[in-house]
Amino acid sequence: MTTIDLLNEVLKDPMFRDKYNISDEDLVNVSFDTTSNHRIIEVVKSIISLKSENHTDAQVYKQIKAINFGIKE
Repeated sequence: MTTIDLLNEVLKDPMFRDKYNISDEDLVNVSFDTTSNHRIIEVVKSIISLKSENHTDAQVYKQIKAINFGIKE
């Protein structure tokens, strides 16, 4: 499964979409090359991307804090 396949699989989950109020229109252009208006989509993209590059969980968490939330240690 590719990273984009995994991203699409996560984003099509009805519980995920309902919980974060994500519409079909919000998903039309989601890719790793564009930025979504939904922070949660950006966090999921970061996790998938970083884990596909074999980053440790601690590294992924640190990157999510820095990239998605602007928290630097």
